[in-house]
Amino acid sequence: MANKKKDFSIIINIVFVALFITACIFVYKIFGIRDVNSLEDKTAKIIHEKTEQQIQVPVAVQEKKQTIELPKFKKYKFKITYEVNIRGRLKDIEIKAPISVDEKERQYITDFSMSIQPTRLFNDDTSTIAEYHFENIADQNIPFVFEGVAEVRNYDINTAKILNKNFMPEKDLSKYLKPELYIESDDPLVKSVANKISGNSTEEILQNIYEYEQKNIKYTVIPGTLGAKKTLQSKVGKCSEYAAVMVALCRAKNIPARIVIGFFARENDQPHDWVEVYYDKYGWVMYDPTAQPTIINIYDANGKFVKKEVRYDIRNDINYISTGRNTFQPFYMTYNTTSNMPGNAGMTRSIEIHPIN
Repeated sequence: MANKKKDFSIIINIVFVALFITACIFVYKIFGIRDVNSLEDKTAKIIHEKTEQQIQVPVAVQEKKQTIELPKFKKYKFKITYEVNIRGRLKDIEIKAPISVDEKERQYITDFSMSIQPTRLFNDDTSTIAEYHFENIADQNIPFVFEGVAEVRNYDINTAKILNKNFMPEKDLSKYLKPELYIESDDPLVKSVANKISGNSTEEILQNIYEYEQKNIKYTVIPGTLGAKKTLQSKVGKCSEYAAVMVALCRAKNIPARIVIGFFARENDQPHDWVEVYYDKYGWVMYDPTAQPTIINIYDANGKFVKKEVRYDIRNDINYISTGRNTFQPFYMTYNTTSNMPGNAGMTRSIEIHPIN
């Protein structure tokens, strides 16, 4: 009897172990695989979300860069020195210099002074001019120093849209639609180029004019001013050529535009020409066709560099100090010589601009 009981116990143990193993396998199949699948789903989702986030990083950065915010005013101390060099004797000489003045919401001038008081100070409808007359003068170097503090901000189309008001209303726009010296808006070549540039709005047309100039004109420092026609023929020029072409193309498309002269608001820079275009809603809005396009680095989702891409966006965050409008010259002079001792006159220039914290 004892041996039979022992054999029965062994069978029971074997059956119990078999049932236990079967139960474990069943639980594993029912619950274990489901948990593994759930983990894989979660992992795949996390990877997918991470990949999308990495891909969207450049997009997010670009959107942030394009966020429109009203630019703040910045202060700069400036000192512009023109030295007129007279050799021989002159019967009389006339010197004119456009000067910086207040421009609502874009430029405010304080502590302004001139080393020599002008013969007269007047406004010619576009600029404020300091005019000087000298008679019977010989062999002299005459320094003219203009200095002060300029509080300025970029008044581009973004700024104009935010302020949404015409602070510089213009009664007669006809002169900003006509051809003139260096702005040959009625020339067949200028018209031909203008006809190839289109857009659904003034803003879009201006963007396309900017792109055309950047792609077709090579920045080259050349003496004098070529004007729009010769620049389109030669496809080279400096800021005055870029500005002349943009104004001529605008006028050819019946968009009021004019030249602006002044300086970049940065240390010890050179005179610069840019453009203003008139919007009925916003008044005169600045555009700088010489401003270089932005180079963007494109990366993939893993942060690996892919390529450089050129972004032609005419908007920029550069500050400018303006001195005059509808002229290419920051300083100009005329003179008459004497009959017994003829002479001539030249001019040198130095610029000092320093930011004020």
